[in-house]
Amino acid sequence: PPTTHHSGNMFNLKGKYALATVLVATASSFVSSFAPVSPSVGRTFNPLSVAASPDKLDLDTYTNVDGAITKENPLRVLIAGAGVGGLALANALSKDPKMKVTVLERTDEFKRFGGPIQLASNALQVVKEMDEKVYNEIMGKFTFTGDKMNGIKDGIRDEWYAMFDLAGPAESRDMPYTGVIERPDLQQIWLNALPEGVVQNGDGVESYETNPNGYGIKAQMSSGKTIE
Repeated sequence: PPTTHHSGNMFNLKGKYALATVLVATASSFVSSFAPVSPSVGRTFNPLSVAASPDKLDLDTYTNVDGAITKENPLRVLIAGAGVGGLALANALSKDPKMKVTVLERTDEFKRFGGPIQLASNALQVVKEMDEKVYNEIMGKFTFTGDKMNGIKDGIRDEWYAMFDLAGPAESRDMPYTGVIERPDLQQIWLNALPEGVVQNGDGVESYETNPNGYGIKAQMSSGKTIE
């Protein structure tokens, strides 16, 4: 999962505009975690309710947003896709009061689907530093594998082609052992950690264009709406 370190200077951006930014979570491997095939995971979200226009993309009409980025005039962030990576990113960014984060998810509701996903020791350490409450919830549904024999094994002849020492590096760095968690469980944990209204279901991002002057973007949605 991505990690973001917040500092007082992080959002001291030059220029007169508060940027509207699209961050596309590159987590295509997580798409299957909410394919519509089985009962709902639990939490549902309101339909798309961020400011949008029914017009097609028009790069000549961008809204001027005056002033510095503040709590009253936050940086608007759009995240395309509520995969595990997108949700983790949203969780990190939404902790900053100078950011207004919206996750745009194509599916109408989340469904429980998908198998185990492995989280290595260093990934778990990043999650722990990002959000210890999320980390503890992951541990509650986690199965450790790093404290066992790991490698590539011939399943017929019962021979090991190669052995991997996963325990040693974790122990020497005081990190948790590598292990696995069910993908929909991990997704649900991240969903529950987000403030209400951050995730918007029912309309996906098809494409986006950047304001030619560098300040802002417009996202083209599946419905034909544009979001700035």
